[in-house]
Amino acid sequence: MSPRFLWFFLGTGFGVWWATRKKDFQGHVDYRRTAPVTAAPNNSEYHYRDWDQERARVREFTQNAGDVVAELSEATLDTILQATETLKAKMAEHRALRDEERRIEEERMRSPIA
Repeated sequence: MSPRFLWFFLGTGFGVWWATRKKDFQGHVDYRRTAPVTAAPNNSEYHYRDWDQERARVREFTQNAGDVVAELSEATLDTILQATETLKAKMAEHRALRDEERRIEEERMRSPIA
């Protein structure tokens, strides 16, 4: 695996981590830091409600992580496309200069100055 892919995946992982941390500090509850429930009611409705809340939270987190990864991937692809277009323009410019130098050299060889 090339170092660029490694840095891409590290950057993507950091971006997802940063987005989730940013969301946690904007008033959302960080469930990893809440105290465990000590006395839970012993009915099945409570457990289903708790399970449904957890599923909804995981679904939301998964959706947000997917959105962040998509945005980062899109930005990376745009950057790659811009770099490719820039390199293509530079190559065309260098090719034109090289052709001009070759034409001048051929003219110089055809008509030697005595």
